[in-house]
Amino acid sequence: MSGQKRKAIITGGSKGIGKAIAERFAKEGVDIYLLASNKENLSKTTSELKNQYKVNIQYHASNLKTKEGCDSAINIIENEFQNFDTLIFSAGATKSGDFLKQPIEDFEDGFALKFYSAVRLSKAFWPTLSKNKGWIVSINGAMSHSPDSFFMVGGAVNAAFLNFSKALSKRGLVDGVNVNSINPGMTSTDRLITIIQSNADREGISFAEAEKKALENIGLDRFGTPEEVAELTYFLCNPNMRHLTGTEINLDGGKKTTI
Repeated sequence: MSGQKRKAIITGGSKGIGKAIAERFAKEGVDIYLLASNKENLSKTTSELKNQYKVNIQYHASNLKTKEGCDSAINIIENEFQNFDTLIFSAGATKSGDFLKQPIEDFEDGFALKFYSAVRLSKAFWPTLSKNKGWIVSINGAMSHSPDSFFMVGGAVNAAFLNFSKALSKRGLVDGVNVNSINPGMTSTDRLITIIQSNADREGISFAEAEKKALENIGLDRFGTPEEVAELTYFLCNPNMRHLTGTEINLDGGKKTTI
């Protein structure tokens, strides 16, 4: 990619961690292609970034849970955003709850978006990433190592995704693609609000009490921020750090997440 303008694809890029990553890369002059399911959120984020940074920012709304949605994203990117060098996986909220009461469809839904979309996009975009000696960063989750009876869907998906990313990094050694994973702990996003509210409802306490309890459980005085995840993501895609590959970094403040 020497002398060539950098270009990054970001799934789940319309809000939260994905949006923060898009902004961090745009700040460095990297062209961005955002993928998510909500067209309204994508349009809003794209407008906000275009108003701040002089880079090319495009988006496509599609349901990455399905093969058809992934194929749609792959086809349009191959036609409109050629010669990219970076692929960031940040899509994939999973549902928490009592295992015995959760429908099996919650597991299928979790794997469909976070795991299978990453498999499909990695396979499709690998030739371009290999040609450009590029990068893949998977935004996974601390629950990949911390089983919890009320977060079994997310834990199972994260563990599988971590294994896939590590194995993909070994293929990357052959083909010249750096592959790394980040395991954020509890991070201040809309998703965290949903989790805390779910805990509050389950325990019959207020949101403020559930929030305080969550912080006490991890032994920290604050949650992580999307900007911290974005900063680490950009660092992992630094051309001067090519020897850093096949890693998983726990960005959890030093404590494993328990929800």
